[in-house]
Amino acid sequence: MEKHPNIIFMVADNLGREAVDYYGEGIFETPILNAMARKGVVFDNCLIATPLCSPARCAWNTGRHPYRVGINSQTRPDDPESGLSLQEVSLARLLRNAGYTTGLFGKWNLGYAATFNPLHHGFHEFYGSNAGHADYYTHLYNRDMKSHFFRGLEPIADEGYFDTLFTDEAIKFINRQSQKPDPFYLNLPFYAPHGPYQAPPGYYHSDDPMVNYQYMVEYLDLCVGRVLDAVHHAGIAENTLIVFLSDQGGSRTNGYGRTLWERSLKVICNAVWPGKIAPNTKINTPWVHYDLYATFAALAGATVPDDRVIDAQNAWPLFEGKEQPLDRTLHWTYRTEDAVREGNLKLHVTDGKPDGLFDLSVDPDEQRDLRATAHEKVEKMMAEHHIWKQTCEAQQTSKA
Repeated sequence: MEKHPNIIFMVADNLGREAVDYYGEGIFETPILNAMARKGVVFDNCLIATPLCSPARCAWNTGRHPYRVGINSQTRPDDPESGLSLQEVSLARLLRNAGYTTGLFGKWNLGYAATFNPLHHGFHEFYGSNAGHADYYTHLYNRDMKSHFFRGLEPIADEGYFDTLFTDEAIKFINRQSQKPDPFYLNLPFYAPHGPYQAPPGYYHSDDPMVNYQYMVEYLDLCVGRVLDAVHHAGIAENTLIVFLSDQGGSRTNGYGRTLWERSLKVICNAVWPGKIAPNTKINTPWVHYDLYATFAALAGATVPDDRVIDAQNAWPLFEGKEQPLDRTLHWTYRTEDAVREGNLKLHVTDGKPDGLFDLSVDPDEQRDLRATAHEKVEKMMAEHHIWKQTCEAQQTSKA
């Protein structure tokens, strides 16, 4: 029987597609990410479920839309009930039950109370911070001026730049697990290049936040390279799937903010697996990042829960280079915005009122509003979205 693959899932925070060459602009120097993209598959229509840190993490960790779970805003340090409920079957727990050793090194952001620690959600190892963002050197969260930095369940005061420390620990994990027979799942959610904008080690700190942002992106690229090198030197590349994702499309460099327009929902996503994923592959099929839950589960031989709605679908055919039609309706809701997508048609709503219907196959920048000739379609999509929201609200297990 073929051995189940190791899975390494790296995540950038607030890194827009314009930062890298393989989405057409490449305004920063990211040679390692660019090379990784050439060696595997690049997804041109990977969409985020909600353009915000906690909901984005909720989605890939549960395979469910964050609104269905109840995490549609940031988790709060001042609320002991704010976090991902243990009623949810996390991706780490799913893979652990399938025989994987699981490790999280980096940003968790799904609850500050000990109840929500990643060790309670299926991770064997946790080294990271619960905070949505923090000083990269002091590790203090600016909203309560406390450190939420842990190794397992124990608070720690390790010195150093956050992403350096996370990468160091991830590489140690790779080296340990590569000597063992069981496969592993490594989640490495970096803080970079989320603010505060602080120059990494080896870079001169600038008074210009944009300069520091550039340095942070370049250093992130180096951290990714260190992980790729560790996999190569451990001799496990041919049995390791590596996925790189950005948790949202809006960034400091593109000014898109957090919205439900395409420019904010479309995120960086690419993957490599020698012998399994062909080099220079590009996929245009739309899919949502929570699909990684079902995809990783299928590769691991894990069983997805059947006692609840799982929004995730197995996207592995896309990784293999096989375009697929979008055969489901996609929903978004965030603050004052809502959006619905059926096939290539996307309806955008603000304050409960439709303000744009677009055919994304010919209008990916959402410039040509079709509402005037599609009143019935708009009404139908609005009604379906209303039902979807009510259904989700009845199923929520958690609070942010």
